[in-house]
Amino acid sequence: MRVLVTGGAGFIGRAVVRALLARGDDVVVLDAHTYAAHPQALRALGELELVEGDVADAAVVFALFARVRPELVLHLAAESHVDRAIADAAPFVRTNVTGSWNVARAACQVEARLVQVSTDEVYGDREGRPASVEGDPVVPTNVYAATKACGDAMVQALARTDGLNAVITRGVNTYGPGQFPEKLLPLAARRWLAGEPAPLYGDGLQVRHWLHVDDHAAGILAAAASGAGGVVHLGSADRLSNRELLAAWRSALGLPPGGLEPVDDRPGHDRAYALDDTASRERLGWTPRIRLNDGLASTAGWLRANPGFWDEALARPEVADWFRSWYEGRR
Repeated sequence: MRVLVTGGAGFIGRAVVRALLARGDDVVVLDAHTYAAHPQALRALGELELVEGDVADAAVVFALFARVRPELVLHLAAESHVDRAIADAAPFVRTNVTGSWNVARAACQVEARLVQVSTDEVYGDREGRPASVEGDPVVPTNVYAATKACGDAMVQALARTDGLNAVITRGVNTYGPGQFPEKLLPLAARRWLAGEPAPLYGDGLQVRHWLHVDDHAAGILAAAASGAGGVVHLGSADRLSNRELLAAWRSALGLPPGGLEPVDDRPGHDRAYALDDTASRERLGWTPRIRLNDGLASTAGWLRANPGFWDEALARPEVADWFRSWYEGRR
């Protein structure tokens, strides 16, 4: 199959591309090469076409779709770090809203099937509330989630008015090898392995589901192949607090308990997410295969074997300066 993947040089994108190449698909990747992309690692996966470009640039998107004529479009290009969204929402609006609109219109024009990869965060804080099911209204409570919800709405509108063949996947927190170290687990590991404490927001009792990146990629491909429309959930049975997760992560890294530095909580930090994916698993014939302890162990092994994976990106002044100001601002 001829498949176009947006954001394929990103964390989940690379896992999806690896799975596509393994099954013999013809893959084209459109990626803006932002700070969190790793194009060298993407190219190392195998033979593919990599196009550097921004999904928010309509001319680039429509020209590429017209040339490639993909049968399937997997839209993973997104800004995703909540702290960055709080500091500056503009890139999130540009990529997650305008970019999703462009990709959806272009997919509709070439009559491709579209998978819009989204997040459980669009449902908002679920503390004291039942787990979200596929028909629940979205009530985003941070800028990142709001822009993702808006992108989803664009896709849903085109599916209804223009017959766009689309499905939206809403996945839970994802972890695994190669994740950019602004996210919780790689950030903590880098600090611990450097002999420094890791930041813990507030009381650390915020609760999330955790899904291995390879399981997430498999779920996205299952959604693409299923013919399902509307919204499907990609969840996990592994649900625990940030404090519990970091304790398990230290153990996986062979470190003793501790190593945490409480810092000011994120503004408006959601206390809990809860996703019910029972119906979606039945629709997709998909279920996660990697349990958390096994996934953390394999991720720890990868991290020790690839200590310099992000060194070049982290050395860029704009990235280093952002990390420094963000961390000091929370202490």
